[in-house]
Amino acid sequence: MTATITLRPTRRKRKGVTNDTARQRPVRIVQFGDGVFLRAFIGWMVDRMNERADFDGAIAVVKPRPGDFHPAYARQQNRYNVVFKGLSAGRPEVARSRVESIARLINPYEDFSAFLREADNPDLACVVSNTTESGIVRSADDRATDRPAASFPGKLTQLLRRRYETFGGDRNSGIIVMPCELIESNGATLRSIVLEHAERWYGDRSFLRWIQGANRFVDTLVDRIVSGFSEEERAIATAETGVDDELLVVAEPYHLLAIKGAAELERILPFRRAGLNAVWADDISPHRLLKIRLLNGSHTFMTMCGLSMGLENVLGCMNHATLRQGLHALHALETLPCMPLPRAQSEAYLASTLERFANPFLDHRLASISLGSVAKWRARLMPPLLDHAALRGEAPVLLSFSLAALTHRYVSCPDLRDEPSVIARFTALSGLLDSDPRRVAGEVVASAGLWGDDLARVPGLQELVGAQLADITSLGMGAALRKATSSARERERRAALDRRA
Repeated sequence: MTATITLRPTRRKRKGVTNDTARQRPVRIVQFGDGVFLRAFIGWMVDRMNERADFDGAIAVVKPRPGDFHPAYARQQNRYNVVFKGLSAGRPEVARSRVESIARLINPYEDFSAFLREADNPDLACVVSNTTESGIVRSADDRATDRPAASFPGKLTQLLRRRYETFGGDRNSGIIVMPCELIESNGATLRSIVLEHAERWYGDRSFLRWIQGANRFVDTLVDRIVSGFSEEERAIATAETGVDDELLVVAEPYHLLAIKGAAELERILPFRRAGLNAVWADDISPHRLLKIRLLNGSHTFMTMCGLSMGLENVLGCMNHATLRQGLHALHALETLPCMPLPRAQSEAYLASTLERFANPFLDHRLASISLGSVAKWRARLMPPLLDHAALRGEAPVLLSFSLAALTHRYVSCPDLRDEPSVIARFTALSGLLDSDPRRVAGEVVASAGLWGDDLARVPGLQELVGAQLADITSLGMGAALRKATSSARERERRAALDRRA
């Protein structure tokens, strides 16, 4: 069933409302997540829409997991700076933007009633989220009576139920749900989980019809490198404004928001009218493939290798000969040949991506990229691994190495940030790493609960990851990566000879 959303035109700015008084604007967006990416992406975009497209809207930020908001939000009245740093025609480009789009913060774990009251707002037009790749998950443990449900889809179902009840199922009360998590078909996946919760919890067919018919869940692809906090930029901002900004974030100038949806929704969310790099399209899969496999896949590969090599940020990885050469070989030999897009298009995007990685002004920390790396590997590097294996009939060398590197990190590092069940699975193998790395690799490859697929079916994968994990353990990450890169090149050389023969 296709949702039909009443296209309410955005209000003109009311007299006396300025960009530094977000709390006087109607809250049009509920945002699940308060991380640095959303601050430099959606928060900044809403400010731009207010300034340039008469959006006249503010954001209510919801805490998706237990914990407190950063105390600086209260001290700074939810205001913060975004600093954009990059190169333009080889010359430094720096711009600073004051963001004042957040009206209020909602912690449903402390005040569940306040969370539900957000659904009563007649001005609400959109829910956005970024709860990491592991945030859009099915949870059989969630209950309608939880205050709140543990998972993000569970909380969203509770919010939609309240809105349905408040407005009596009026189709005009429907909203746009726009997840920004980097998983395939993020909007459709979230919608299916919400419908499952709604049916299991309430058994109300009219509620199900309202979710399907009045609300629009859209798939998205977001693209902007956000390196996070900078003490240097914090000092500059303090000197210029007299305000010590602990929420400041640094990002690259480039941004892209691709949305699978009718362009008529631009009347509700006027991204393009505000001059933002937004795309409304029936098919955003090319944007997603390029970004997930080449940009995000590179991030995960560099992070799993680089942290074990003592590197701290993406720029350091690009300046490290072994890692840079391994990354180039990964894409040239294994990722690009399996991209279902014109080779020239993929190569052009990769060249642009590597140029963005070499931005000397971004301190994009590997430690921050490493959050939830199992889900990230599953979404970013597992698909090209499976595609390559299907095409060539054998496990690819460097994509397999990325799994060996991830396994080594997860088994050997005690301070990882991931889901408890994921940590527990690897911790159970920690005592075997030195004595039997091949057994560890076999256990990990065969863990369908981690990957949502039977990776043991990939020809030669268990053996290859086992040998590579043994190399990492005995030789060190750098030497093992050099060996894997050489092996991948030699395999490609032999394959080229066979093709010519």
